[in-house]
Amino acid sequence: MLKNLVTAMTGHKAGVLIGGFAIMLAMSVTLFLIFTVGGRDASLQQAYLTSRYNVSTPSELESKLAGLGGISTSNRAVLKDLDMPDFNKTKVSFDSIDLFDRVFTRQELCLAQAVYFEARGEPLLGQVAIAEVVLNRIASKRYPNTACKVVFQNQHMKNRCQFSFACDGKTDRPRDIKSWEQALKVVSLVLSGERSGVARQATHYHASYVAPRWRKHLDKVGEVGRHIFYRSGLI
Repeated sequence: MLKNLVTAMTGHKAGVLIGGFAIMLAMSVTLFLIFTVGGRDASLQQAYLTSRYNVSTPSELESKLAGLGGISTSNRAVLKDLDMPDFNKTKVSFDSIDLFDRVFTRQELCLAQAVYFEARGEPLLGQVAIAEVVLNRIASKRYPNTACKVVFQNQHMKNRCQFSFACDGKTDRPRDIKSWEQALKVVSLVLSGERSGVARQATHYHASYVAPRWRKHLDKVGEVGRHIFYRSGLI
């Protein structure tokens, strides 16, 4: 009986030690993530990385987009004159623009530009996926740590930058107000937790009608519209 008691006590101590180790490990991982994420673009990371991963069907996504409402006639004029982040002189202060019950930051405008120029002709799901790629790059240490730096990376290299619209020599100011409004809505949805389901951890994509060499070194994770998405390891 004494032998059984000793065995039980020994097993209990082992269990306590294992439990304590598990708690310490969880705390260490949590602290690591806090400091890692904290070093990135806080204005987008807090909303994106800590939000619930919510994949909706295309019809549900369309419904959520419509639920954001439209903008007034006066705000439509403001939207047209809303200065892009790469402009030196501003006509309108983006810090004071209230669209869809939210104020958009400079970084969010860069994200919206990527959605507009890279995917405005794509299905809504594809537009969400493009926004995810930008934010996945922000979360990765392999890329710049803000949306504007990610979107306009290597913009000085004509036709060799990360996002083609940023270095094609054309204006980066949206002209189609309806599509620009939708791009801003997509940003709102993504930062509130909406996901495409096809670009999870994706940091790369290309049009389906081209076949870049780099795709051979990455893992395909999804395809929507005319875009194919890839990931390059965990972020």
